[in-house]
Amino acid sequence: MGRSDAHEVADPAEPRAELPRPGTGRYVLKALDKPDLELVMRTGRLAAYQNREYLLREGEPANGVHIILNGIVESTHAGTQGRELMLSTWEAGDFVGAPYILGDHRHSWSARALGRVEALHLDQDAVRRLIAQSPSFAIALIECLGFKGETYSMLAQTLAGQKAAERLVLLLVKLCENAAQDESGPISLGRITQANLARMIGATRQSISLILSRLQDEGIIWTGPTKMVVNDLAALRKQVTD
Repeated sequence: MGRSDAHEVADPAEPRAELPRPGTGRYVLKALDKPDLELVMRTGRLAAYQNREYLLREGEPANGVHIILNGIVESTHAGTQGRELMLSTWEAGDFVGAPYILGDHRHSWSARALGRVEALHLDQDAVRRLIAQSPSFAIALIECLGFKGETYSMLAQTLAGQKAAERLVLLLVKLCENAAQDESGPISLGRITQANLARMIGATRQSISLILSRLQDEGIIWTGPTKMVVNDLAALRKQVTD
């Protein structure tokens, strides 16, 4: 289903999950004081998406951003021979719709709900009005674009690695850094599967399973069916330099 199939949230005042603590320049709404936040919420359109519904599709005309209020969204790219590559996952506080927020462009990749998602859609006209009315919003948006640029740059560097093990470790390190948790203790990467990791680095699920088993045997990580915990980030980083 496309974006037009999503239904608007009936009651904007309904309690929502608290947005995560912000990382540097990552969460646009967390950077705003109350008046600016209220302005953004009044300006946008609240919408809900069910599991596997698209917030936006690759190749469609771009029209602003979708700020995630609840749930998880994955970004995907249609590769060669119809193979779908998973680029990243985004959580409450992140937005999708980059890199082309303004202007006459088409989306470079798709964004799809993983489970139920609530989001605030700011179309191009709304983004322009907010930039003019709220310098804080404009600065927060620029900082978030920088974070996204760094994330996709990391993905490009990861994919350029020669070995699947190196690509996977680099990806896990970056996911830990993005998790905005205390790096001195275990870091939960939340809802993540071997199949998704394989899609993100262009490897087979079997190779991912072997690498993760080795890391788990060494006590660096713990893996479950849909969850992964990095027990020792320093040891994980050392895997790249060894």
